[in-house]
Formats: sequence, C-alpha cells, structure tokens
Amino acid sequence: MPSATAIERRSGLALLPEPLDALRAVADRIDHQVGPHPLAGLRHWIDGEAVAGVDFPAAELAAGERVEELMTAAAALWGGSPHANAALAWKTYCYWTLAPAVLGYVAARRVPVMDAANTVFTVSYEAQPPGVPMFSVRQVRRKFLVLPHDPCAGHPDAEVCANEGDLLDRMRANVFEAHLGPVLDAFLARVRVGRRTMMGSIASGLAYAVASTAQVVPEPADVIAKTLLDAFDVSHLVDIATDEEGRLVYQRRTCCLALTIEGGRTCSTCCVRPEQH
Repeated sequence: MPSATAIERRSGLALLPEPLDALRAVADRIDHQVGPHPLAGLRHWIDGEAVAGVDFPAAELAAGERVEELMTAAAALWGGSPHANAALAWKTYCYWTLAPAVLGYVAARRVPVMDAANTVFTVSYEAQPPGVPMFSVRQVRRKFLVLPHDPCAGHPDAEVCANEGDLLDRMRANVFEAHLGPVLDAFLARVRVGRRTMMGSIASGLAYAVASTAQVVPEPADVIAKTLLDAFDVSHLVDIATDEEGRLVYQRRTCCLALTIEGGRTCSTCCVRPEQH
C-alpha cells in the first residue's frame, strides 16, 4: 500500500489552491461591500455556472466575423445611429473583457488570460431572472498569469511571469494586442468612429473596473489605476483622482456617444457637460 507521502506527491495538485479562489474571494467582498453590478457579468464564470444567451467567441469578432450581428444587438437595445451603436457595443465589450483581468490583478496579481482565442462574450436577449446579467464573459479554458511567489505558480493552469513588469506586459499583450486591438479594427472597418473615441472606452473600462474592485483591498486605488492605464498606454484618455474617502473617481476625455441617442443623457464620467449639448 502506498505511503501517505507517496499519495501526497502523486496528488500534489490537491495541495495547490485553485487559481480562481482568490478572485472569487475578492468578488464576494465586492458583492457585499460595493454591490453586484460591477461583476455581474463575471459571476457565472467565477462560480463555474452556465449562462443562457448568444455566444460571440472573441476569435470570430477579431477575425471580422459577426461584428455586424453584435452591432445589430446594440441597435435593438439603444436604437441609435450605426456609429453610436458601434461605440456603445464596443464600450460594453471593452468593460467585460477588461474586468476579469483587472479583478485578477487587484485580487492577487493573478491575471486570467483573456486573449481572443480564450474569451467568449455572451448576450442574453430574453428577459432574465433578477441577478442574471444581459452581458457576460468567460474563458474558454482556465489559464492565468502569476508571479513566482504565487501559491498557484505550480498549477497547470498557471503561467509564471518573471516579475510584475513582465506580468503587466503580458497582460496587455493578451488582452489588447491579441484581443481588443483586432476587434477594434473590425469595428472601425465598418463604422466611422474616431479611434481615439474608441480607445477612450478602454481607459474608462480600466478605471471603472479599478474603482469597483479596489474598494475592498488595501492598495491605493489611484496607484492601481495609474499602473494599469500606463500599461495599456491610455492614461491620456481619462483623468483620475480620489475623493475624501480614498475612492477612485475618474472622468473620460472622450465621449462614448451615448448622448447622441434620443432621450440619452451624458454619463456621470463624460467629458461633455449637460450644458454643452
């Protein structure tokens, strides 16, 4: 009969924490202290549950496929002009692509790989029960970037980065160069919207994700936000500060075009003030 030590060696994976554990713990604190909205579209992925809806594999969008279908969904929701619908669809898509990466970075410097080959965006068109989001995102397979000292460094789902600078470089490479960049090009090939306007949604998506998640960790939110905005080279597209309670506040330097939709109002973080339109 094998010894206890031999069994432990053979089942060494059982001794390693699951990479999602830290993200789930922080997500639970966010739900309790901030509210469910910022991470509603991630909970099914985090909790390993299925979500009903129409899947848009990011690889198809990055290849220029099904972009019109996604824009049609936006038109049904918001009823704006083609370029406004594209900008709003892109803004939504950006946030839900960036949110898992930001959550992982904030939680434990354990960043889920969200390249186009490993990401699926889901739109739930039908009326959903309370708490079920219209938009959600998930990984195709579990894969994380971690630092050498991470308890998950030996896990088969983890790729070890040399240091935090390397982690940030690889985070940008898989989220932007290998995902959002090609999807953005596919959008811009179909509608006339300024690239700077669209890049502004990457900046605001990062800022909003940090503002929501950093409230439950001890690190200064503005420091986290600046680090991530610099890593994605979009710090010039959003102004950040902290309020009296140390919470991150931000304002876009570009408009997401929501104000051009009939009955639309400016977002609280918009660069356009109500008296300007």
